[in-house]
Amino acid sequence: MSNLLNAVIPALGWSLLHFLWQGLLIGCVAALLLHALRNARPQARYLVACMALFLCAALPLANFAWRLADAADTGYVLPAPLEASAIAAIPGAADGQGAEAALVDVDAMATWEYLLRRQMPWLVLLWAAGAALMTLRLSLGLQWVRTRTLPDHYHADAGWQARTTALARRMGIRRLVRLGVSDDGLEGPITAGILRPIVLLPASLVSGLPPDLLEALLAHELAHVRRHDYLVNLVQSGIEIFLFYHPSVWMLSQCIRREREQIADDLAASTLGEPRRLALALSELDKFQFTTNHFAAPAANGGDLMSRIKRLIRPDAQPLSWKMATPLLGIFAACAALYAHAMPQAVSLPAASAVTATAPAAAMLLHVTDAGDQHEVEPAPPAPPAPPAAAAPPAPPMAELAPPAPPAAPMAAVPAPPKPPKPPKPARELKEIESSSYISIDDNSRSAYAYVRDNDKHLSVNGFHGAPGDITTLKRLRQDTKGEFIYVRKNGKSYVIQDPVLLGKVRELWKPAEAQGKIMDEQGKLMDAQGKQVDAMSDQIAKEVEASMGSKEQQAIERAVEREMEKSARQQERIARAMEKAGRKMAMADDQTRAQLERDLESLRKQMEPLSEEMARKGNEIAARHAALAARQAPIAAMHARIAEASKPLHEMGRKMGELGREQGRLSREADKASRALIDEAINNGSAKPVM
Repeated sequence: MSNLLNAVIPALGWSLLHFLWQGLLIGCVAALLLHALRNARPQARYLVACMALFLCAALPLANFAWRLADAADTGYVLPAPLEASAIAAIPGAADGQGAEAALVDVDAMATWEYLLRRQMPWLVLLWAAGAALMTLRLSLGLQWVRTRTLPDHYHADAGWQARTTALARRMGIRRLVRLGVSDDGLEGPITAGILRPIVLLPASLVSGLPPDLLEALLAHELAHVRRHDYLVNLVQSGIEIFLFYHPSVWMLSQCIRREREQIADDLAASTLGEPRRLALALSELDKFQFTTNHFAAPAANGGDLMSRIKRLIRPDAQPLSWKMATPLLGIFAACAALYAHAMPQAVSLPAASAVTATAPAAAMLLHVTDAGDQHEVEPAPPAPPAPPAAAAPPAPPMAELAPPAPPAAPMAAVPAPPKPPKPPKPARELKEIESSSYISIDDNSRSAYAYVRDNDKHLSVNGFHGAPGDITTLKRLRQDTKGEFIYVRKNGKSYVIQDPVLLGKVRELWKPAEAQGKIMDEQGKLMDAQGKQVDAMSDQIAKEVEASMGSKEQQAIERAVEREMEKSARQQERIARAMEKAGRKMAMADDQTRAQLERDLESLRKQMEPLSEEMARKGNEIAARHAALAARQAPIAAMHARIAEASKPLHEMGRKMGELGREQGRLSREADKASRALIDEAINNGSAKPVM
């Protein structure tokens, strides 16, 4: 199960991330095509938008399948920080059964790609949470539609059912389309169902709209049935859930819904033979203020009613817009991102690869370019009352990964990728390591060398991506060779160096880096101690906050009062809507009807008065409680100030840790450069023996 998650999470995460530029490119191209077809039939624009949306769904799915298949073939391990907890033994390494591993360039670990790999589980979790909320939203909409289409929520109308059946036959619909009249407060006509479609009409619309205009709205709904728009809308909603985070998806989805309504208008108008009749029906529908568009049900009031009415009465040619410069810029940006992604990287080895060690031996990393040279390390200030981020341990300074043997020290002292420094985790389990090896690789992955000490017992590495014979050769040489040696691979050839003078020079080269690593270790301990002080203060302030909030009973009373206020507010809102509706009717009513409406308004005003008084009383009560709570919380502000003051040394320590890291990188580069020169000299003068 763990292996499956290790493959699925990065495959899904990278597919979603790559869709950021892919979706931008698709959206911009689609926007240009849609604008070019602005004066064409809506069917053409609908087809372009649907194809673009389905391509948006197909690309990440294909990318996910490809990455999953690739992970099954090659294997994938989520990257882990170079900390003591990440150094683990591989069973069977001593007898040659351990996993093979890569010679790793740590520069890649400072790149954005490595940081994304480290955060990939969180990115996937955020996406899953958003998709879950969108799924819940769609489920609620489908449940709403299902409830409204149950037989006990609507009643049949024989006369309108006959007219609906006749109209459906004229439109070429062979299936039986049911018609229902709903009294459940439905705010507009909707169409639902795939195999057994149904059209629901509000009772107020049936009684208040002339029959010929209502028939025009029915023709529009039947056009949705004929085109299977309910099914297409469900698929469209599924794509919106999957790619909810991308604006191109929402732009295309909105375009599809707009063009869908225009196509349905055209079908209805051609069936009726009177476009103005449908336009008048839509105008009356607009006056009724039916503006709710439920989640999964196409409706006659979808889209922009006024633009649809104008189009039916007097279709105008759309001029060329300067806004088309925006998708052109988007296409340029997406192409630039694609070009940058396709360019060969200076570091060809994946940042996820990590060299790990097992007691009593370890394989350490060496890189040529120090990440600390490009980034200023600055700790993030703590956010009380939560424990501050700066108090968490950083990548250990690594000086204790080996005894004072120079070759091992540089490997242990390589700084971690730039991020807010954290106090080091206890390294007591690493103190048991009595010796170590290190592996170095240059930027083009064609030259690598490993210094192996004579008392190494194991060589445990992970995620091999280099020459497949390196690890096997090292194991064999360690068994067959007495004493220390340097194994070199250069330009496809392998060598062994056992010259004591050269080995001594290499050890001396790495002593400054080892000393620097010990200084970083001490700095990490100081940061750990300071972080513990801030952590203790954070715990104290958390307790104060909890105490200031009052008892659970008081909080429950406040929540109950707030719920009552919300209930009163909803009642007031309903009454206000009823008053507004009555006011609109008065403008068109005769004297007798106006008198009745005035009485209704007076009754509504009387209902509103006690609700307003109750709302004001409860609001004053809650305000008094909040004032008392604010007074109890006043001492907490002083504790926040103390937290901020105690956190200031962490900033200075973090700055110093960054300087130490840059110096460590400089020393490592110098030692590596000199070591490679000595190795090249040994190869040229013949003291490096070819490996047979």
